[in-house]
Amino acid sequence: EYIEWCDDASTNSKFAVEDATKQQEKLEAKIGELTSDISVADSKIGELAGAISTGEKELSDAQLIREKETADFAAGEKELVDAVDTLGRAVGVLQKEMSKNPAALA
Repeated sequence: EYIEWCDDASTNSKFAVEDATKQQEKLEAKIGELTSDISVADSKIGELAGAISTGEKELSDAQLIREKETADFAAGEKELVDAVDTLGRAVGVLQKEMSKNPAALA
């Protein structure tokens, strides 16, 4: 009876070791797979970081161009407003002079 118990315990231990070995192999394979996934993700993160950096540089360049264009527009607009104002005053002066002596300007 003791020998039978020993044989059963030995068989059970053998199966337990086999099951644990299979489980270990599965887990090691999963670790390898996940390690590969990590490498791929790290590579993708590097690519995205580069794209973000490029995008931020392009945005900065575009903002500088926009600021320059805004300054150019403001200067041009001021010049045009001044010209319109000057023309308006000239028209007023001419109308005033014409009302004084309409024949002199004809």
